[in-house]
Amino acid sequence: MVTFYKPKKTNKNKHSQPSSPIDIDALDWKGQGVGRGDNLYFVSGALPNERCTIKHAKRNKSLIAGQAQNIENRSEHRVSPFCDVADTCGGCQLQHIEPEAALALRDDALKQLLMRQLNMHAEVWQPPLSGARPAYRRKARFAIDARHPHTLKMGFREKAGNAVIDIQHCPILQTKLSALIAPLKKVLASHDNKRVLGHVSVLAGDNVEQVTVKHTQSLAKAYTDMMLDFAQQYRVNVFLEDAKGHITPLHLQAPLKCHTVDGYYLMPGPNDFVQVNPLVNQKMIHQALAWLSPQPHERIADWFCGLGNFTLPIAKSGAEVQAVEGVAQMVQRAKENALAQGITNIDYLHLDLSDEKQVYEALAAGFDKVLIDPSREGALTVCHALAKAKPNTIVYVSCNPSTFSRDARVLLEQGYKMKKAGVIEMFPYTQHMEMMALFTRQENNE
Repeated sequence: MVTFYKPKKTNKNKHSQPSSPIDIDALDWKGQGVGRGDNLYFVSGALPNERCTIKHAKRNKSLIAGQAQNIENRSEHRVSPFCDVADTCGGCQLQHIEPEAALALRDDALKQLLMRQLNMHAEVWQPPLSGARPAYRRKARFAIDARHPHTLKMGFREKAGNAVIDIQHCPILQTKLSALIAPLKKVLASHDNKRVLGHVSVLAGDNVEQVTVKHTQSLAKAYTDMMLDFAQQYRVNVFLEDAKGHITPLHLQAPLKCHTVDGYYLMPGPNDFVQVNPLVNQKMIHQALAWLSPQPHERIADWFCGLGNFTLPIAKSGAEVQAVEGVAQMVQRAKENALAQGITNIDYLHLDLSDEKQVYEALAAGFDKVLIDPSREGALTVCHALAKAKPNTIVYVSCNPSTFSRDARVLLEQGYKMKKAGVIEMFPYTQHMEMMALFTRQENNE
């Protein structure tokens, strides 16, 4: 039996060092080993049927979380990481297990959890969606450590702290992005006052790569000239973002496009959200469309719509579509993106999606079907409103099974039935898990 565990940031957490080895009997949906005894243990780096002790252990009542060490009876699914900094870098957590085994074990763990928490029937669970590995990721943000006057570190934060793990390449990034890391670091390190540099974001479109450099003070012309030379040499877009969040294009090689399905594309700005795994994103859209089954005569709402990842293919059905987003600038870009592709049957709306009054008023217009794709915080306010608005069909795309479980309970208690659900492996080698569920009204199931 697998249980959610999320360490609480309270004073009750105390360092605890178990004096004897722990037997690991399961993997939870995050990929942590689960062991039982006098306490319940969640052990990063441990696999089922292994025995280990724990380091960096933290206790919260009867729960203990920590990192595996002194591993015995090594699992047949244990493999050597393909990245030379995998043991310390926080960009990945699960390179120590065969990818297919990781997906199968985590998929089953989440299935068992939802069966227990939501009384979900086993037949509801669908096969997981997955894609190519490892060089899948088209977007990343790197931290910078420029405290030393003669060196610059750039990479992800370490697993057990805030130190920056310096990298020259990253095998989970798409190859064309990984190849930019070393030359980009060289340019950034040339700055006389490297402390003004914040972080660096990189994004691979289908036609061009993009780099955004965050800085806290004005950059000298000599430095921006070097950045411009880098942009022209590697044929990438480069943006500069100041301390107030103002973004200035330094070099535009081409308008960046990320294709989705059916010939549609998104044109994300430097800080816009876009799914990091393009192949799995396409599979996710196709599954959402199959479950939603949009029809020309229907009114359909796409909430937390972003730039229109789901909105555009839903609109292709001829349905009347309402697209709702909480970020005003993204609403405007989504609108421009749709019009550029000749799509006119979408009504875009900017709302505070945590404001109960705004949410209820927007749903009062009535919809046949609704798709929601919230952030990790979930959509509790929206789900309460949906339970009252009573659309026939709801497709919920979640990047946090914990908040999904909470929100799903609201729908189930108010007359909905979960018809389908399943895992989406959007983030291989990490603890993150995407999932999708289909809900229909009880009267439609009789």
